[in-house]
Amino acid sequence: MAGTVYHYAELTQPQLLALDRSRTLAVMALSPLETHGPHLPLGTDVFVAEALRDRVIRKLQSAMPELDYLVFPSVALGADPIPAPGSVKIDSRAIHLLLVSTAASLAGLGFKWMLVTDNHGGARHQAAIEKAVRKAWKKHRFALICPFLNFYRRMVEHDPALLEATGTAPRSCGDIDDAHAGTNETSLMLAIAPDRVAADWRQVPPATINRDNRLYRVLSLLGSVIGLLGADTLGRDLEYMGSGLSWQNANPMPPYMGAPAEADPDRGRRMLDAHADEAVAQVRRALEGQPPFSTPLLWGLRFAEPS
Repeated sequence: MAGTVYHYAELTQPQLLALDRSRTLAVMALSPLETHGPHLPLGTDVFVAEALRDRVIRKLQSAMPELDYLVFPSVALGADPIPAPGSVKIDSRAIHLLLVSTAASLAGLGFKWMLVTDNHGGARHQAAIEKAVRKAWKKHRFALICPFLNFYRRMVEHDPALLEATGTAPRSCGDIDDAHAGTNETSLMLAIAPDRVAADWRQVPPATINRDNRLYRVLSLLGSVIGLLGADTLGRDLEYMGSGLSWQNANPMPPYMGAPAEADPDRGRRMLDAHADEAVAQVRRALEGQPPFSTPLLWGLRFAEPS
């Protein structure tokens, strides 16, 4: 029956092999266990990725009723979590190999597509995923569809359509000044699991990046020069990297970034909807045979990721 959700771990081999490969989309939630300030749980990214997975399936059931869904168990893996006690740091090569191997296994069974939902912006995490996307496509013509890679860039670069759709603005849209457990992620958790948010979340003070340092000034200037030479994306990425390093090199480094007290569950729901709409659009393109490639943040520096 079209629109049916199957769970990979619960199927027998004959049940799995009986699925129609031409209309079955595999789905996996993938994100790290990571400290999210004093007010959000360590599994925040996993919980958001799972909520997004379920939201995308519901939207696809309406938009593409012919599809069935093969849901994999969630995977708690992530490279470059914030360096704070409680974060579980995984080598990015493990993420890359997980996705490449899973894609190869599914392709060997005749499946064609897998949607990976995610909520983690670590640079090497995203680079490892995109490298897996490109390898799976090149070797197997298998589409690993990873919408957060493009969606996160839209957040950081203040895409006007995204800001309008979500009712957010710079410093509340999950950009670098709201990058972690701030307004955006607290809004997401209030929308999907308010009982998992600490009762005193409104008392958590804002955390800001101090950009008055040499590292930021050097990288920002270098980014501006590179942008003037025509490499706009790399130039913006360098400025973003300077901001991120300024946050993580602070002493002490705050285990969150942004203003949690300004969170709003309605804004969280709008952000989830916008992210799900991005995913639906990418699934549609993949089903049409288009390569599922993205240009994640810091892609110009992907040599730093060893996969």
